Amino acid sequence: MTVPSSPNAFRRYIWPLFLRDRWLLVGALVLNGIHGAAIALQNLVPKWLFAEVLEKPDLTTAQRWTRLGWLVAGFLVVSLIARMAVWHAGYRMFTWVRERVVFALRGQFFRHVNHLCLRFHGEHPSGELFSYLFGTPLNNVMQFFQHTSMSVPGAIITVITTLVMFFRWDWLVATVLMVTSFASVALMIRAREKMQAINREFQSAEGDVSGRVADLLRGNKAVKLYAMEEQVAEDFDRQALVISRKSYERDVLSHIEYMKQETFGYFCYAALLAACTWRYLGGHIDLGTVAACLASFIGLNWPIQVVFQAFSLWGGAEASINRIGVVLDTPSTTPDPAGDAVPIPPAAEIVFEKVNFAYTPGQPVLRDVSLTIPRGQRIALVGPSGAGKSTFAQLLLRLYDPQTGTVRLGGVDLRRFESSDLRKQFGIVPQDPFIFRTTMRDNVRVSRPEASDAAIRHACELANAWEFIARLPGGLDARVGEGGSSLSGGQRQRLSIARALLAEPQCFIFDEATSALDTLSEQLIQEALEKNLGGRTVIFIAHRLATVRNCDRLLVIADGRIAQDGSYAELVAQPGLFQELVHGQSLRE
Repeated sequence: MTVPSSPNAFRRYIWPLFLRDRWLLVGALVLNGIHGAAIALQNLVPKWLFAEVLEKPDLTTAQRWTRLGWLVAGFLVVSLIARMAVWHAGYRMFTWVRERVVFALRGQFFRHVNHLCLRFHGEHPSGELFSYLFGTPLNNVMQFFQHTSMSVPGAIITVITTLVMFFRWDWLVATVLMVTSFASVALMIRAREKMQAINREFQSAEGDVSGRVADLLRGNKAVKLYAMEEQVAEDFDRQALVISRKSYERDVLSHIEYMKQETFGYFCYAALLAACTWRYLGGHIDLGTVAACLASFIGLNWPIQVVFQAFSLWGGAEASINRIGVVLDTPSTTPDPAGDAVPIPPAAEIVFEKVNFAYTPGQPVLRDVSLTIPRGQRIALVGPSGAGKSTFAQLLLRLYDPQTGTVRLGGVDLRRFESSDLRKQFGIVPQDPFIFRTTMRDNVRVSRPEASDAAIRHACELANAWEFIARLPGGLDARVGEGGSSLSGGQRQRLSIARALLAEPQCFIFDEATSALDTLSEQLIQEALEKNLGGRTVIFIAHRLATVRNCDRLLVIADGRIAQDGSYAELVAQPGLFQELVHGQSLRE
């Protein structure tokens, strides 16, 4: 399977974030460069120890100790200040920039995903999207920049400084060092493409497994209800085994590439031993240069390995950035208008004009639907399951756009409104409301964040929810379990109704709003709705036909079309689908 890629994702999404703090970056690079030069000088101390202290002729013992003292003092200054202190300062600066970049990228990704349509979320499990934000993709990016900020600039300066000094002392030894260094870099570049492919394959497998495991965790209640614990455990073991094998393959292949580099270093060291011996016996270099050369070669292993590791990490980081870029490149199928949005008209009529819609190409859900809902009218959408009733509400909220046709509010195409402004005009009570893991207060005021406690309590009383909220420890401050697990189905729906009433919108949509309530609670809520919905447009989506007797108009949906349109009394009196549905429910009751 071909993994989607986002061309130039680093340049388009990461680089602009770095440019905001470019002077901090420049400062960090300079400080890390000083750190690298200090490492090179440390490696050259044996040269000066032999040449200026131990083998220097005509020096007294006292003079040798004096020179050694200056050499040790210089070594400590270089080590403690030019290397450690400067390195830490540069590291702090780069780490600060890195965290600002990651924070901004997380925010950009989260906001973009939240603005994408339901079609995108239906194709990408929440576990997969969570992994983008806090899993391997961003961790790979963070690890790469952590490594480069701490080590790579200094490593490059170490190599350059060492080669420059040795070219001053002996061209042959310097050439051997230079050739081995450049050969190592060439080997790193070859390994880069292999590492990219390895990481892409691993991340693809990890995304699939994360989505599956997240689904198993979310379905914990169903697992217990159907006694599926052992079956789910076996499924988890299979998923974990996939990741374990992929992780094993990734790390083994990475280690092979690492071993290639280290093996090459052994041959280079042997060649350097021969070159140093030849030049020393020929009188071209002294023992100090030989000692410095051997110490420097061992010292160069670290910066060369750092650069190699950076190439390896970049393979994973680039694959991760491209994966993130694919999501950021994904356009919404319900975009906000490019120019100035049109203000929402107050108390406007709703019009569907020749609307056709399908979630999956070739499988239409709504077919050539046209209807007008005058402002203030109460209508009910009824019909068999899967007929397309809820799709009406989703198109009206612009969670999807029709493939053909138009949905209008006050004579204006919904595509000309800001989506957030449009949805604020509707109080929504879904069949299965989502309850956030926070306080009761925050759960109710999601529809109106600035609402006072008095307004929240009033909405809860109207929805018959205050009775159970008041009994909870802390009342409105009581926290709800994940997904509303600490609440019953009826309590969750009453909270959802309170949200809708608190928003005081111009239109309400009740999608099976009382399906999980007992008879008494349903009756109380119906009375509350009668008192508070006057003058507003109300759309009921219902299976229980007895709950929509008082609606002004019923639309019977069948096979994606409006099969019947009229009042309850009119439709129940004439042969047709509605009469069959009523009789069928009467028999079941």
